Amino acid sequence: MPVSFGRLPGAALALLVTLATPLLAQERGFLGFSTFTTNDAFGDGADRWQTSSLSTSFLYGPKGLADPPSRFGALWELRTGMQIITPENTQTPAPGDRAVAGILRAELWTHAARGGWDMALGVGVEAVGPGTRVIAAQDRFHQRFGFDRIAPAARAGQIGTTIRPMASASIARSVHMSDAITLRPFAEARAGLETYGRVGVDVLIGPGFDQGVLARDYVTGHLYKTNKGGSPGVSAIFGADVAGVVSSRYLPAPTRLRPRLRGGLLVEENNFSVFYGATWLGREFVGQPSGQLVGSLQFRLKF
Repeated sequence: MPVSFGRLPGAALALLVTLATPLLAQERGFLGFSTFTTNDAFGDGADRWQTSSLSTSFLYGPKGLADPPSRFGALWELRTGMQIITPENTQTPAPGDRAVAGILRAELWTHAARGGWDMALGVGVEAVGPGTRVIAAQDRFHQRFGFDRIAPAARAGQIGTTIRPMASASIARSVHMSDAITLRPFAEARAGLETYGRVGVDVLIGPGFDQGVLARDYVTGHLYKTNKGGSPGVSAIFGADVAGVVSSRYLPAPTRLRPRLRGGLLVEENNFSVFYGATWLGREFVGQPSGQLVGSLQFRLKF
């Protein structure tokens, strides 16, 4: 039944007005967007397992905002994502290897920073399976440009279509070791098609990550900027983390511990920035013979 504001108790209506007034008083709008892509072709060159992903972030909040605000709900990030998972051999997959999976995500995040802590909360929906049409689109792309294609039998055996809600929370603290080096321990938890808790640390060297709204790539864990800004120069980032996996829709027998090691270089100029990172992903399922190396790219133009 529709709810009328006129039926709300006076105290509740006053509370809504009190909470909304600071937000309405600010001039708000679109703050920018960014993309971050990962592909095994940028790493070890093999077409297997975590083969590719793409994340795109759109920011909305108070005009002129450069860093996370002090409260949740003032800054919003719409994050969309695509991910492709394949077996090691896409023509004749080995028994027990992971199945083909095409994944789509749509998430709404809000960021805040208080008392030296950076925090983020996200909710959304994830979908995997033929219904996403991700694998079909990849097959057309590979056919058009002459790349290796997934065999019809492997495509037919991909994970069935499943749609689930997701929720995520993360917290990090920046510890300045010197003017140039920052230590950033973090923890995060996620529930959805995969459910896990993760702890780790990043080491930031240089001015490139001193300001801005940061997001963490789903596959590699790399930090990346979602808005423009930052001091010109060359910066480096190194990180490591481990996840305790509770469940995975993608895997019949996931490893319970999932480690990652990564490093990257950011070149920031007045009108553009470019980032390249490499990540070693530990084994993700029982029977996986080894980890893999993937590469990540981000290129941003500033207007």
